[in-house]
Amino acid sequence: MLEEDDLLQSGFLESNASKFFIDTAPTHPSLSSPFYTSDFGVEADPWGSGASFDPIVDMRQDLTVHNAVDDDILGSGLTAASVLVGIDLPEIYDTAYIRAGPVNDRVTLESLKRVIGLSGLPSRTVEEILNIISPADTPYIIRNEFNTALALVACAQKNMDISLSTVYQHRKELPIPMLSNLDTFHIKRNNQTMKPMSNPPDTRAVDDPWRLTTTVDPRPNGFLNLANEKKGQDDSHLKPRNHALTDKLNSHANGLPRAHSDGGFSSATTVTHVDPSITPKDMLAEPAPGFMSDTPKPSAAQNMRTCTESHRWFSDLDYIKVAVAPEKEGFIFKHVNYILESQLRSSIVLRRYSDFFWLWEILLKRYPFRIVPNLPPKKISGKDAMFMDRRCKGLTRFINGVIRHPVLKNDDVVKTFLTEPSEFQAWRRANHPVTDEEFIRMNSNTEEIETCIPPDINERIQTIRNQLPIIIQHYEKQCNIVERMTALRTAYGSEYTNYSTVLHSMGEVEQKCYIVGCSACQHVVRGYKAVAEHMERATSIVENESTAVANGILENLRYHRDIFIGFAELLERKSRLAANQINTLSKKLAGNKIKVNQNRGVPGLEAEVERLDVMIQSDFERLSFQQRRDTHIKFCIASELSYLHKHQALVSWMYQKFVHEQLQFARQTVDNWKALEVFTSDTPETTDFA
Repeated sequence: MLEEDDLLQSGFLESNASKFFIDTAPTHPSLSSPFYTSDFGVEADPWGSGASFDPIVDMRQDLTVHNAVDDDILGSGLTAASVLVGIDLPEIYDTAYIRAGPVNDRVTLESLKRVIGLSGLPSRTVEEILNIISPADTPYIIRNEFNTALALVACAQKNMDISLSTVYQHRKELPIPMLSNLDTFHIKRNNQTMKPMSNPPDTRAVDDPWRLTTTVDPRPNGFLNLANEKKGQDDSHLKPRNHALTDKLNSHANGLPRAHSDGGFSSATTVTHVDPSITPKDMLAEPAPGFMSDTPKPSAAQNMRTCTESHRWFSDLDYIKVAVAPEKEGFIFKHVNYILESQLRSSIVLRRYSDFFWLWEILLKRYPFRIVPNLPPKKISGKDAMFMDRRCKGLTRFINGVIRHPVLKNDDVVKTFLTEPSEFQAWRRANHPVTDEEFIRMNSNTEEIETCIPPDINERIQTIRNQLPIIIQHYEKQCNIVERMTALRTAYGSEYTNYSTVLHSMGEVEQKCYIVGCSACQHVVRGYKAVAEHMERATSIVENESTAVANGILENLRYHRDIFIGFAELLERKSRLAANQINTLSKKLAGNKIKVNQNRGVPGLEAEVERLDVMIQSDFERLSFQQRRDTHIKFCIASELSYLHKHQALVSWMYQKFVHEQLQFARQTVDNWKALEVFTSDTPETTDFA
């Protein structure tokens, strides 16, 4: 919609404001009868595109009577914000606008320039278009101005005059702009640059254990298939192929990829396995060979806080595609393998369900106070196609929930699981990862992470604990509703197919009319065929829509449901595993200190004092350990709360993508029926039948 200032500047209150309200439709009666046929031929589309060409409108126009007001008069004084108001634009306008990263229904001028750059127009032409859209060189433009810019791009590509009057004259049948690589193009939204200058930035500290300092748009990475949208890759190559699988497995046979600081990976290194004999202190005692001696090594607490920063989590999201291997393995008892392909790691491995289950158990032991997604249920027999499809999707949600967790994704066991090219059961027998919980392995300094724990952490936990059952129940209902909607749409499409089959059969029966010399019936039979073909096209659109919903919003809803279920199970583990004796030890330690002070220096009580000193030292170490562990648990819960909260950004992106997909299918449906309308408008009239 136009902003209020834009309305004032667009001429609505000027002396010639009536040009916005004059009805320029023909004054002659509309011949809307489906049996009406025009005596005039239909002109060809001057741009060679049938996307927005409506021959019915052309046939119904009177070629001898001109409109009441000349287009040149109406086109005078137009602005970029008003020239296309109320016009139904092709789908590419919406796609380009979304790819430009709008914020508050505005797009920066720099983003518009980058979008126009996809057209391949000369820089001089691009500057001419920008001057028309934004003559005052404003930092941003509204959506109507963005659409006008694309219309000017299309005019320039068709060697037409680049002006608002040209756009206005052809507003009903605009040419389609050609923007190369638009599907792989995306601009990150920057809320900071779109804020009004009158509102200074808020410099107050944010009570967030992840220390949020910027607002990052998750959409460049997508969800669930975030990496594909980020890189613009076609996921058709991820389908199971024996030769592709063999080549990629061989390419990783020399070792595991090594992570670099920029998030990239190299396959020129070997696996470094975890030695169970090494204690946490030994792991943190000395720097690795090759590091500069004067480079300070970050503490474990600093590493924990760094890996949970919001901007890093959104920018490093990976996507693991899981597919069923085409062939089963095993001599007597056949088992199913799953192909795992990582986008960021460029790795592909084979894993069994038992490997997933082993990883799930290991993560629960190593990270009892983190959100660990659940696995799909195990089934011994009766593994039909539907069960395998559901399990494959469940494994996809599990492994992507793991590699998108800011802590779990950096675990050595997880990295090995996703990159080890050899048979994983053999690797498991040869290697036994340390299963101590995170606090013991990290041996972190709790004084550093204690400042990250909000003072009202207990109130937050209680609030989310009360909300979780209702939230999970609502997600279950949403999943069930969308699943039923998908089934209904699939059945709806199958009925289109059934109807088209009946029409084809009916045409065969009525091919020969029982009235000699009747030609009108032949025309009706051809109409049967046209309607049947467009119904088959409608079936294809409905099936594609059902598939997109099933693999898109339905799986995303299940993913978010699993995250909330994982957090509920985390709170249950906390109630069982976070028990401590801090109060008891504190009271015991205070009492023993009083006794020592009373007995110290008393003849004959030296042995008792020595025994109490040893007990005090032991109790103090136990108390310190439990206090540090309790602080670590609170930090983990606070981090998981923040992690859970950040998923709301992905929920927002999920619905944006869903609406965009629905708009695409709706337009395909409209185009399909519009094409059929052209044929049905030329059906025989009543006078043609004797």
